[in-house]
Amino acid sequence: MKTLALLLLLISTMPAASTPALEERRTFYANGRPYEVRHFFNGREEGLQQAWTEDGTLYINYEMRNGRRYGFVNARPCRPVEEQQ
Repeated sequence: MKTLALLLLLISTMPAASTPALEERRTFYANGRPYEVRHFFNGREEGLQQAWTEDGTLYINYEMRNGRRYGFVNARPCRPVEEQQ
């Protein structure tokens, strides 16, 4: 039994560089609707990042690639968008 505990300790103390750590974090409002979805690679933002208001409107939608942000945060059009008929 001590051998198993030692083996688990050695595995848990291995450096993070040996195996890439992919992680997805999801948070929710009290009513159960999603608040945000974030993706991380080795502790840094990587991939699609999204967040919604309490009524379900998407207000953060960008992608992180190699430490650079591509997309919009709280973006609004400069002028009203006309409806097409």
